[in-house]
Amino acid sequence: MKALEARIKELESAVGRKQIKIEYLEKMMEIAKEELNIDIKKNYATPQSTGSERTNKK
Repeated sequence: MKALEARIKELESAVGRKQIKIEYLEKMMEIAKEELNIDIKKNYATPQSTGSERTNKK
């Protein structure tokens, strides 16, 4: 039982760190947009690139 409680505490800590990282990155994107006029967030209306096509060499 102690091992499970320790694991839960460890996972809760990891989730907390990830949440802090998410908030930090969102703030950085907000600053980039406001101060540098750079919109970093994904624009889902933009069509995806088809990528590079494979060519056959002879």
